Amino acid sequence: MPRPKLHSDETILTKAHEVLVAKGPSNFTLTDVANAVGISRAALIQRFNDKDTLHLRVMEKATEEVRAYFAAASKDVGLGPLWNMLKDLIAGVGTGEDFAGYLLLEWSDVTHPALNTLAVARNRMVRNAIRDRLPEGPHDRDKAALLIQSVIQGSCMQWLVEKQGTLNAFMLAQTRAIIDTLYPGQDLGKS
Repeated sequence: MPRPKLHSDETILTKAHEVLVAKGPSNFTLTDVANAVGISRAALIQRFNDKDTLHLRVMEKATEEVRAYFAAASKDVGLGPLWNMLKDLIAGVGTGEDFAGYLLLEWSDVTHPALNTLAVARNRMVRNAIRDRLPEGPHDRDKAALLIQSVIQGSCMQWLVEKQGTLNAFMLAQTRAIIDTLYPGQDLGKS
């Protein structure tokens, strides 16, 4: 009879994500994750086979979390609801202390086909959520959403090179600037 699992896959994947961010995809080990969870390396291997499978499962979980976030988010259309959603998303990026680890994860998303498929899905979910909340006119919603998303993502790299305040505050200011440029004089609601 198999031994009962003391830690859920969800708990293990959450801890594995923390280890991935802290050490990077190339440098993390199954032993690192097992130690973080409080299980043996053998038990981790029994459940996830190897490092690549564990990494993939972590990113599948991240993709499902993004999907669930947008499924539960308000579907209201307008700059106010869009701004509220973007403030929430950008707050989740954090202040930048562990940004280097996220960059390493992004590199994996670029170079590993299965991880890239997941990254593309997350990227499109964000862009579609922006587009779906934009008001009709004066701009094509697909193009405006792509531009807003590009500024959000580009501001991450800009902050990395020229740190000004915290990452999330910088990203929020840059995002506000592009929305104000695209929709001048519009009320974004309480900021």
